[in-house]
Amino acid sequence: MTTVSTPSAAPTSQHSPRERAASFARDQWPSLVVGALVFVFYAVVALGLPRADDLMLHLAVLKRLIHDPLHPGNPVIGIGGSSIYYSPYMLALALPGKAFGIGAYTLYKLAAVVNVALLLTGLYRFVRSISGARYAPPLALVGVLFWWGTKVVAFSGFLSFISLGDTLAYPSTLATALTLHLWAWLNDGGRTARSPRRAIGIGVLLGLILLIHQFTGLSALVGVAAILVSQHKIVRTKAVLTSLALGLVACAAVIAVWPYYHLWSVSQGELDVLDPIHHALYSHAEKWYAIGIVLGLVALALRFWRNMTDALVLMFVGIGLVVAYGEFSHHWSYGRSWPMLMLVAQVAVAIAVAETVRGRTRWAWAVPVALATALGAATQFGGSFENIPSLDRLDRYFTPTTVVAASTQYAQYEVAAHGSYGVTSPWYLPEIPRTMQNERNAAVKAIFASQTSAAERVALLKAYDVSWVLLAPGESLPAGLPAVFTAEQSGYRLYRVVS
Repeated sequence: MTTVSTPSAAPTSQHSPRERAASFARDQWPSLVVGALVFVFYAVVALGLPRADDLMLHLAVLKRLIHDPLHPGNPVIGIGGSSIYYSPYMLALALPGKAFGIGAYTLYKLAAVVNVALLLTGLYRFVRSISGARYAPPLALVGVLFWWGTKVVAFSGFLSFISLGDTLAYPSTLATALTLHLWAWLNDGGRTARSPRRAIGIGVLLGLILLIHQFTGLSALVGVAAILVSQHKIVRTKAVLTSLALGLVACAAVIAVWPYYHLWSVSQGELDVLDPIHHALYSHAEKWYAIGIVLGLVALALRFWRNMTDALVLMFVGIGLVVAYGEFSHHWSYGRSWPMLMLVAQVAVAIAVAETVRGRTRWAWAVPVALATALGAATQFGGSFENIPSLDRLDRYFTPTTVVAASTQYAQYEVAAHGSYGVTSPWYLPEIPRTMQNERNAAVKAIFASQTSAAERVALLKAYDVSWVLLAPGESLPAGLPAVFTAEQSGYRLYRVVS
């Protein structure tokens, strides 16, 4: 036997703030306890923020904005222009960094703590907007961390236990947190949809999410559409349609006035360069997502049986279509919608378990969910956070205007993360034309190739204005490369190019 709860009404204003807080603590203590434990754990992780590969790119982006907020140029190579990575999130971090001299890595540590708080509160509010069951939010948090697959996935936007630790400060994490808050505000029985002021606020927030992380923004849009369809009886009124139109205009205005890049100028052709690195999101699907998807399909099928326009069901179908499009079109970058698809499935399972109060149905959920949690925890605890070394002792040699040649991917990460330009980019960036990327990759190979003549090597160093050479552990300086040893850290050796 199951019982379907609805979110409980907020405490009345007749009670004092202290009484309302005490009442909330008594009623929601499971969420407070589990949430506090998770927050403290990830706050500690944030203090030694893992230096994962994409964090090195975000460090480069933030350092460029701190150096020159108005004209930062490309974050990785010295070609001018701008970048889709210059988002409102990055600017919000760069301005205090510029004003108060706070370093990029410290700013990301602070941002990571804020992101965790926003994510936990957003998940709580979103789940509570769907179900009033006391244990639904903490179960959803457990699910988001552990109900994945039998192999650890660590990827931007993914909220599994290991992946979240690697990506605490990433734009995708903030965008996901804001999306959950947006969905919670919109899924309030029509109050937001009826209010022009609230609808405009939702539109502004949606525009910011789309600018901060486009892939998460796509899922946010699908979720908004799903919630509105689930409220179709309310949406059909003239007042609601007017409010929603104002919200849409506000969203478009936020995107249009953003000075660093125009969202609609990012073409599918530019996104194609991202497809190869995202193929793994599909090729490892059964190992990365099986637990959450299997349980989620059962929970969502039961919700569909009760209500064909259930918001979670519609979200899952809509986001699932985006994921499926990525597979069938071979535009695998759309696989970045997998995390939100999983989140919807995990939330559906958590609510199903929390709303099952007695009888055989309770055991029918409790046993597989307990096994899934144990298997997921064992899988996640078997992983580890990525941590690329910091070459802080070499920092004084890396300036925003110098170009450093490096042949290995990790050495190129270090160059970018420490604020200098590389000859090429170790990441696929849509704003770098593919022909230019190929030319620069070939130049790097030629600079470090043993068969390259001294004259050709010197010509390349001058062509790309190379001032320094960074060798990774185990590398040796090619014969004839005109450079002198300057400094070393963690096996990385820095050489100054001489004419």
